[in-house]
Amino acid sequence: MFSKHTVNSLTAAILAAGSGVSVAQEGGDSQALTLEEVVVTAQRRSESLQDVPISVSAFTAESLEKSNITEAADYLAMTPNVGFSEDGEGGSRSINISIRGVSNVTLDGVSTANSIGYYIDELSVGSVAQGTINPQLQDVERIEVLRGPQGTYFGRNAVGGALNITTKKPDENFYFEGSVSAGNFGTRGAEAIINLPINDRLMARAVMAYDESDTPITNVNPLGNDPFYEYGTGRLSIRALPSDDVTLDLSITHTKEDEGGDISIPTGVVDLDTQSIFGIGAHDAIDSGQGFYPNNKRRIDRDSRELNEKSFTIVNGRVNWDLDGMVFTSVSGWLDSSFDRVADLDGIPFTFGPLPLRRVNDYTGESISQEFRLRSDGDNEIDWTVGVFYVEDELRRANQIQIMPDSDPNAANPLGFINNNQQYAKYESSALFGEMVWHIDETLDLTLGGRYSRDKVTVSEIDFNRGPDPIRDNVSFNDFSPRVVLRYMPNEDWTWYGSVAQGYKAGGSDVSGGSRTAGARFKPEELISYELGFKSSLMDGRVNLSGAIFALDWQDFQVQTNRLEDPTDISSAISTTQNAEEASAKGVELELTALLTEGLIWSAGLGYTDAKFDDYKDAVLKGETNGQPNVIDVSGQPLPRTPEWSVNTALEYRFSVSSWDSYVRAEWAFTDDTVSDIEAVGSLVGRTVNGDVFSLPTYPYQIDSYQVVNLSAGMESENIRVSAFVKNALDEDYYTGTSDNFGAAGIRIRPHYREFGVKFTYMIQ
Repeated sequence: MFSKHTVNSLTAAILAAGSGVSVAQEGGDSQALTLEEVVVTAQRRSESLQDVPISVSAFTAESLEKSNITEAADYLAMTPNVGFSEDGEGGSRSINISIRGVSNVTLDGVSTANSIGYYIDELSVGSVAQGTINPQLQDVERIEVLRGPQGTYFGRNAVGGALNITTKKPDENFYFEGSVSAGNFGTRGAEAIINLPINDRLMARAVMAYDESDTPITNVNPLGNDPFYEYGTGRLSIRALPSDDVTLDLSITHTKEDEGGDISIPTGVVDLDTQSIFGIGAHDAIDSGQGFYPNNKRRIDRDSRELNEKSFTIVNGRVNWDLDGMVFTSVSGWLDSSFDRVADLDGIPFTFGPLPLRRVNDYTGESISQEFRLRSDGDNEIDWTVGVFYVEDELRRANQIQIMPDSDPNAANPLGFINNNQQYAKYESSALFGEMVWHIDETLDLTLGGRYSRDKVTVSEIDFNRGPDPIRDNVSFNDFSPRVVLRYMPNEDWTWYGSVAQGYKAGGSDVSGGSRTAGARFKPEELISYELGFKSSLMDGRVNLSGAIFALDWQDFQVQTNRLEDPTDISSAISTTQNAEEASAKGVELELTALLTEGLIWSAGLGYTDAKFDDYKDAVLKGETNGQPNVIDVSGQPLPRTPEWSVNTALEYRFSVSSWDSYVRAEWAFTDDTVSDIEAVGSLVGRTVNGDVFSLPTYPYQIDSYQVVNLSAGMESENIRVSAFVKNALDEDYYTGTSDNFGAAGIRIRPHYREFGVKFTYMIQ
C-alpha cells in the first residue's frame, strides 16, 4: 500500500505538470503545440471530453494501437478508480469489474441485473453469458469509461458506470489493412480490415481476426490436457444513406473462443476452521503437496481433460434521422451466446473417496432489445432527450458435478452425480427516460433528468437428484431514479460541475446449482451518488487536467456468496445473492495529459476509493464452524474488488525517421491490494463461535497490490506499420483473482506473465 509521502509526492507531481510544460516551451511556438480534442458521446451527442459534466476516461483509436490494448483488462488498468478481478472459471477473458466500489454480481458466470453497463455501438451486450463483455478489440474508434450512475443516457440502468465502445463505421474512402503478429508462448495472429464504398449512398466495412497461443502453463498429468488459447472473430458493417437526413447502420459480429480449461493455478490446501464441500475432515485427507508447485507457477496437475468454449453473435441495427430541430434514433439488438465447460473440480488429483470429480456446465443465452430516442438538435435555450427502452434476456443453464471412474477420469459416462440440475431465467426490463438541459446563460447550465424502470424476473429449476418437479418463482420491481447536474463554464478553458444522481439495480430470485430453495428472493439495490468535478485546458491547450470527488450511499447492497445449504450435504453447494443493509464509498480522481515538448506527451491518473460495508451483520458464508452457522458481521470491512489506490502514468515520444512516423512509449500502473469476494471480506474479521474467535488466514483470499510496466514502440509510413510490445516488462508476480474453491483448495488467477511480440501491418488507402 502507498505511504502518505508517496501519495502526496505523486499528487504534487501531477498538479505541477503544467509548470513543467511551460518551462519546456519558453520562447517556442505555443500555437503549434496543442493537444488534440477528444470527442465523446457520453451524453448521447458528440461533445468535447472537456465539456462533459461526467467523470470519463477516454481511449482513442490511436492510443489503443500504440498501447497494444487488446482487451478490457488492458485499458481498465490505466483507468483511475476502476478495479477488476478474475475467477478463472470463464477463461482468461471473463472478468468482474468494479467502478468506485460498484461491481457486477454474477451467478456461476451469468449476470443478474448489471451494475456496470457494457455497450458496443450503443447496444447493451453485457448481460447474457461468460466472456461476452470482454471481446478482443479490433477496428475500434473509441472507448469511454464512465463513472457514476448512467441510467438516463444509456437506457438500461448502469448503477455504477458504463463501458462504452464505438467501432469504426464504413465511409466513402477505400481502405485495406492486413496484419500478422507473433510473440512468446507460441502466440501468433492475423487480422484484416477492408472498407469498401459501393456507391455514394452505400458502403461496407469488414474486419476478421484470428489469434492463438500455447499459453505459459503446462499440465504435468498425462490424463489431462495442456491449456491453450484460440480466438476468432468477424464483423460486417453496412452503412446506407437513403437521404441526406437519414443514416442506417447494420452490423453483424460473430466471435468464438476456445481454451483448454480453467486458467487457475492451485496454490495449496486451505487449512480453515470451516467445512469444505467435500465434507468434514476433507482437508486432513489431502496431501498438501499433491498437485501443487509452489516454486514453479507454470505447472498444474489436473487429471481431467478440460474444455472451455465460448461463442456469441451480435446483430445491431441503428437508424439516425435528422428532423426539423430534432434527431430521432433507433437502436435494435439481438445477442446469442453460449458457454461450454468441462473442468477438474478442484484443480488437483484429489478424489471424492476413491473417485475423481468432474464439473460440467452448459450455458446458453439470448437477448433482444429495442430503444427509441428523440432529442433536440442542441441549438436551443432548453435542450432535451426522451427515450423508451425494452430488453428481454433468456438464460438456460445445465450444471453437473460428476463422479468419475478411478480408472478413467475422462470417461463418457459418469458413475453418478453430486449435482445435476437445470435452470431457466428470464429477465424483462422496460423504461422511460429523459433529460432536460436549461442553458441559463452562456456560462451556466442546469440539467434535470430521470428514469422510470419496470423489471420482471422469472426463474425455474429442476434438480434431478431430488425429482422431476421444477421449482418456479417470478418477481417484479419498479423504480424512479432522478438526476440533477449544475455546470458552470466561466470561460472556454474551465468547466465546473456538481451532480446528484440515484442509481437502481433490480432485485431477483436466485437460480443456484443444487439449491433446495430456488426462488429465494433478494431486494433491489439503491444508490445515491454525489459528485463535484472540474475539467480544464491549461497552458494554451498543452495541458488537460480533470478531477472529481464523490460520495456514494447504498441501501440493500447486493452481494454474491457461496455456501452449503445443508452443512452435512455436499450436493447442497449453492451460490446466492444477499442484501447488505448499508454500504458507502467516497473518493477522488485526477487525470492529466500534458504535451511537454513537441512530440513528448505525458499522461497520469490517480484514484482513491474508501468503500466499505456500513451495516452487514449477517453475512452468511459456507459450511459451519463447530456446529454453528457461519454468520459473520462484516460491518466496517472493505467492499470486494475495490482497491483503495489506483495510479497510472505513461510517457510517449513521437519522432520522425526519414519518411517514417515513429514512437516509443512506456506505461506504469499500480493497483492496491483488495479482496476478491465476500469470503475474502470474512477472512479479515474471523468468526466467533461459543465465545471463541477463529481467525481465518487472508491467504488465499486477498489479492496483493501489484505494479505493471508495459513498453511499446512502432514506425509507420504511408503503407507500412511495424510495432513491438512488452507487457509486464519486469515480470511482476501478480494475480487478479483468488478463490478457495468451496473450501477445497486455494487457487489464484494470473493474467499476464511477461509477454512480448511484434506486429507487421500493410495498408492500402
